[in-house]
Amino acid sequence: MAASWDKSLLSQLGKSIAEEAQCQEVDIVLGPGTNIKRSPLCGRNFEYFSEDPYLAGTLAAQYINGMQALGIGTSLKHFTCNNQEKRRQTSNSIVNEKTLSEIYLRPFEIAVRKAQPASIMVSYNKVNGEYAAASKFLLTEVLRKKWGFKGMVISDWGACIGAANCVKAGMSLAMPDSNGYFNNQLAPLYDGDSELREKLDEANRLVVEAAKKWNGGHQQKADNSKIDFKAHHAAALSFATRSAVLLKNDGALPLAAKSKITVIGGLAATMKFQGGGSSHISTATYPSALESLKAKGFDVEYAEGYSGKICDVSENGYKEALELAKKAAAEKRPVLFFCGLTEEFEGEGFDRENMALPQVQTKLLDKILETDAEVIAVTFSGAPIDLYFADKVRAILHMYLCGEACGEACAELLSGNVNPSGKLAETFPFSEKDTPCYGNFGGEDDNVEYKEGSFVGYRHYEAKNIPVRYEFGYGLSYTSFEYANLEVDLKSHTVSFDITNTGSVKGSEAGQVYIQKKDAPYPELRAFEKVELEAGHTKRVTVELDENAFKSYDTSAHDFVADPGIYSIKVGASVRKILLEKEVEVSTAEAAGGTVSSYTPDTALYDSFFNDTYYAAHHRGTFTPADNLGDMAKESIVVRFIMKTIIRIMLFSMKGKSKDDPSVKIAISAIMENPLESLISVTNGIFSEKYVNKIVKAANRKR
Repeated sequence: MAASWDKSLLSQLGKSIAEEAQCQEVDIVLGPGTNIKRSPLCGRNFEYFSEDPYLAGTLAAQYINGMQALGIGTSLKHFTCNNQEKRRQTSNSIVNEKTLSEIYLRPFEIAVRKAQPASIMVSYNKVNGEYAAASKFLLTEVLRKKWGFKGMVISDWGACIGAANCVKAGMSLAMPDSNGYFNNQLAPLYDGDSELREKLDEANRLVVEAAKKWNGGHQQKADNSKIDFKAHHAAALSFATRSAVLLKNDGALPLAAKSKITVIGGLAATMKFQGGGSSHISTATYPSALESLKAKGFDVEYAEGYSGKICDVSENGYKEALELAKKAAAEKRPVLFFCGLTEEFEGEGFDRENMALPQVQTKLLDKILETDAEVIAVTFSGAPIDLYFADKVRAILHMYLCGEACGEACAELLSGNVNPSGKLAETFPFSEKDTPCYGNFGGEDDNVEYKEGSFVGYRHYEAKNIPVRYEFGYGLSYTSFEYANLEVDLKSHTVSFDITNTGSVKGSEAGQVYIQKKDAPYPELRAFEKVELEAGHTKRVTVELDENAFKSYDTSAHDFVADPGIYSIKVGASVRKILLEKEVEVSTAEAAGGTVSSYTPDTALYDSFFNDTYYAAHHRGTFTPADNLGDMAKESIVVRFIMKTIIRIMLFSMKGKSKDDPSVKIAISAIMENPLESLISVTNGIFSEKYVNKIVKAANRKR
């Protein structure tokens, strides 16, 4: 959806989901996710918008406002620095004040200020040495005092570690139910701790207010008959076609109407339209890309080649696929190769090791390319992948993970019935080795230093002039656009320019405005607008700049402050395709934009949060219920036996599924990596408080 660069589309999405929530007695939807994509390898990137905080925050606000307009609350997540899945419940994101404020907090700030979500979900991880759910700095100082957030703060499932500290920090609701464990922690402290009593009263008030306000306007009983599924599917198709990104096209697309084509790849028939984990859903059955292409009148020859099913690496279909590819090459007609990340490579609870596509797919593709067939690649993933074959194929259409109408969307775009208009909301580097956090992501050490600072995503590649496969904001069309007549109004903080469709077909273009202060290392996105234009038509576009367009974060003021000086206003089709540019001198008053902050920071709280940021790992003799089985098992034979036994029982209960199945991977990572306190809640009491204490005692026992 972020690749649509379309604010109205995100609002429409929020409303569509809200309509279904109303009919199913759902009062608050757990989304949107707006964490920054620090690395393309994060397993949960498909749930997040962008590597850029302005784009992520702006789109999140649109989604929230669209949904909450219908009386359904949202839960903006995961607050904050939840940028990897490896050891996600114990990892410690170590980040300095400037980076935290400019990059990782900024999308949440934009969404809170522009949309006031019903709730915010606090993340699993630690930030600068303390759990986010127990951070008074994050939940009270920043979220409530600085940004003016009014709603509930709820924990991610099992993220409440140390209930008293979490309540005092400003957490309102721990999820899921702890089967009395939190009550046992809080009750002995209640009479003697006035701060705890005050914060519990506040938490209760916020939860009760939310229950009264976000009643969803739903029917008395869940009633799916009230949902217009046909209309919603049409909306899903519109979302998918307007978000797909045409990465390469030498004239091979769109396909000639009702022509003969060859389709190869299991993902053409078994559509990959979502990632694995807690967001995984079941939809009604809809046509695949293969079926949809046939329905449009194409004469299709199909070979599976490889299976699109989870964990299937069989090469049994290679022979038939290669025969069809050779035939297509001889007859000078296109081969559509469908490829992408199947669910064992991309899901909640685990990260990717690299950007490579599954070997069973790339091995076949390489053999097809040797036949000199004219290949069009249709790709699927929720994050950047290694498109090493870009120079060898004629076109690449990247569908991302585009929902239930995925198959029909492929046919609409490939046929030219709909003109692609998506643009990348993240950089596609040549390799994970080029990423700013390479070597400092997803390791075994819980302390993760954000050494790259604010040089995240395109900021890194632009500052260091690093070549990339496809840059931030990039995307092609079946038509062409021309930009002209740039004007900048510093008093109103607006930028205006013309976009003309100079091609022969209707199309949409996302105009992007970047701002770069003189001598600054990189430009920054500060506005964008998507417009639809008939062939030959021109539209005057006027966008309002981000409130921080001419500000910088000042660590002495603990806030964004006016930063006057010489700026370049850059307008274009991507961060590297700047088509209009104007230099302006910005005064202090113009940089401030008429806003004066009334925020008074608690300097002592800032100092404590950004000092002593490392978390000291526990070892034999110091383990607590806040530690996990995996770490305890390294030092205790007894715990190692317990953990292995639990995993064996779990695998048996999952009916022989492969360890590469995403549902198995997330379950194993939870058993090994979740703090024992978390397991008390998320296992619905199977891990009892008594059992947890016995495990901790065993782990601390001397040899």
